[in-house]
Amino acid sequence: MGDFMKKRYSNFFEKLICMGAVILAVIPLLFVAGKSVQVPEEYLILLFKRPLYLRMMWNSLIITIPVLIGQLLLAPLAAYGFWQCRWKYKEILFYLYMIVMLMPLQLTLVPNYLVANWLGIQNSSLAIILPAMFQPLGVFLIRQQIQDFPQETLEAARLDGASEYRIYRSIVKPNLSSAIAAALILIFIDNWNIVDQAVIFLREPYQQPLSVYLCQILEEQPDIFYAASVFYAVPVLLIFLMGQDYLIQGISMSGVKA
Repeated sequence: MGDFMKKRYSNFFEKLICMGAVILAVIPLLFVAGKSVQVPEEYLILLFKRPLYLRMMWNSLIITIPVLIGQLLLAPLAAYGFWQCRWKYKEILFYLYMIVMLMPLQLTLVPNYLVANWLGIQNSSLAIILPAMFQPLGVFLIRQQIQDFPQETLEAARLDGASEYRIYRSIVKPNLSSAIAAALILIFIDNWNIVDQAVIFLREPYQQPLSVYLCQILEEQPDIFYAASVFYAVPVLLIFLMGQDYLIQGISMSGVKA
């Protein structure tokens, strides 16, 4: 009886903590959405009298979409290479790769700035896109899931004469859809919300993404700030709602393994 009561109280407090976390996360969204609908004219001003806002949203898409395409092409290939490569130092290389993922963004901005200057792409969206295309998060999530794939299937394909790329494209990659989708959702959110990279690499105001422009709206025209924030959050919310099943499945299947 005592163990039952302890378990019951434990479940109650777990649910209470989860509910509290959800409430704390939702309150700011409800506040912004409520403020925005108090003055519906804000949306008309934003869409028809503030073309610069739509230009900044386009800038955000120009940065985010190429990053997602690059990750879709490179991250599964890199994860497959880390899994199948027989080089004895591959685990050390992978852990070094993960250290880069865990580093604060501010530590990687300086080397990225130097490389962008060397390549001559400073003050260009490429200075943000190229490092983000090689972001380690996607490789980490996919590589952790791919380790559960049966080696016997791969050996059978090799005996039938299939090349490594054919094995990857036709056998392995179709089974990684949930991990790839989860990685793309997280990477989209990360790059949609960039601020530091845009401030450092993009000098011209017309090149700035929407995440940076929101700060200017708050200072220059606070009356339309709430409507602008709602529009800014809509793509992230839509992608999350449409891909939440993939996100949950991909992360749960990509648990850290020994």
